[in-house]
Amino acid sequence: MDFFRGHATASALGLFVIARYLSDFPEGRTEESLRESLQMLKPQGAGSDDSGPVLAASLAVGQGVRILERDQASGRWRLIADLCGVVAGDGDPWSTFRGELLRRIAAHGVEEVELGRKSPDLVVALTWFLQQDPLKPIPTTWNAPTEPLVRAGTLGAVDRSEQWRPFQRWAVALGLARRTDTGSAKVLIPDATTAIADQLASMPASGSAKEWLSHLRDRLPILGSPALLAALPTGGPVWSELPPGLMLGLRKLESLGALRLEASDDASDVVSVGLASSARQIGRITVLRGADV
Repeated sequence: MDFFRGHATASALGLFVIARYLSDFPEGRTEESLRESLQMLKPQGAGSDDSGPVLAASLAVGQGVRILERDQASGRWRLIADLCGVVAGDGDPWSTFRGELLRRIAAHGVEEVELGRKSPDLVVALTWFLQQDPLKPIPTTWNAPTEPLVRAGTLGAVDRSEQWRPFQRWAVALGLARRTDTGSAKVLIPDATTAIADQLASMPASGSAKEWLSHLRDRLPILGSPALLAALPTGGPVWSELPPGLMLGLRKLESLGALRLEASDDASDVVSVGLASSARQIGRITVLRGADV
């Protein structure tokens, strides 16, 4: 399932709104009923990035990544049962849902690869994007140098401005990017801080850096999984299982007091965490608390 070809108007927030609504109706709702009830998902005005069949596209994506299911006999849409507590439980339901949505999108990408099929365009593009240097962010406008860089790096998963815009929306919404406007420069920065923070409740409280990061990569294969890196172009940059966007996120969470990154005397368990000259040798990672990012 591709996100930018046929489902470009789908959104993470749209899926959240649908999921929260359906959590109150275990028997499900028809698409017509959803359209009447969820006024905020109706098409926007002409020229809007979110114009078009937002509801239909979000339903299709939700079904593709196993957030939603549709009963073939009745045509009713339902929230997958194990997600009811996620969107209706205590705490911040949006961040919990966002973390689970990203986990399922990434898992879907790996599953497609393992079945010998092409990974979804969003998964390929996010995997590539997180490999980019946050110190050299990518302009948000679709012209040189952005267009040739993105088209080549994603092997055409994103090859038009109409796909670059929803990619940016998804990357920011899933906690894998930040937009920054400085003067006339508008850039997109690979930054997995929020995505990592959304997973902390499911991560080991403490562990060797290699084991802890391996556990994180199991939950979010977009963060350097070999299976997804294999879908990126060869013959150019060397892709890393510890991408720069991940390194930035770890250091920021340390600064926020959410993680402790400790040195270790055991050289075999040490990983280099950081960017350029700021990299440090880390042997252990401990979760201190959740982070509001």
